[in-house]
Order: sequence, then structure tokens, then C-alpha cells
Amino acid sequence: MGKLKCKCGHIIVDQTDNLEYKGHILPDTLVDNVSVNLTDNIDSLIESLKKGKKTDWIKQHFKVPPYPMDLKESSMIHDLLNVSDKTQEIFECENCGRIAIELGNTNQFKFFIPESNNTKGIINGKKK
Repeated sequence: MGKLKCKCGHIIVDQTDNLEYKGHILPDTLVDNVSVNLTDNIDSLIESLKKGKKTDWIKQHFKVPPYPMDLKESSMIHDLLNVSDKTQEIFECENCGRIAIELGNTNQFKFFIPESNNTKGIINGKKK
């Protein structure tokens, strides 16, 4: 996303990982699909490892190059956990507490105002 201007004027910045004011929404209708896809991919990885075909599996599941061919299996499973194409982004404004929810996967957001003013400045349940 980069940057998003809240209705209060604060600029919400999304240019790094592990932001405490950012989250993801996975629609319930996709939970089973994501879970089955992940477990199927892990099963196929295990089978490929048993057959000595790790390189073929990597080429089938990731863009090669640039995907590294020497990663540990746990790192590849971590990469399979990326479901960002199935989720919507959600942000909490650090200034006013508004919630911005992405509309589908469009990079457009709808803002929601907290029900009371006493939530202003609260991030993840902690007073700023």
C-alpha cells in the first residue's frame, strides 16, 4: 500500500514489516481453501524430498529465478504461508483509532470510527 491518509489527516505508513497497527482479514469462506492448499503443498514437498526432487518442487511452486534453491524446508513452508492474495489489509490509525479496511483486494479502504472517544490513542489494547 505505501501510505494511506486517514480521515483525521494522519498518514498511515506501510513501508516495512511487523507493524503493530496493521493486520489482515481472511474471509471465513476462504479458510478451508487456504488450509487445504497449504497442507497439500506440504504433503507434496515431503513426497518430493523422499524422491530426491526438491529442485523440481521448488520450480513448480515458486518463481525461479530468483527463488533461492538452497533454503531449508521450514523456510519454504514459511513462504507457502503467504496468503496475502486472499486477505484484505486492515489498519488502525495511531492518531484517532479509526479502522481502515481494504475493500476486497482493491487497495481502496473504508474507514470506521470507534464507538466512543475513550479509544483514541489505543493501539492493540494498550494506551499510547
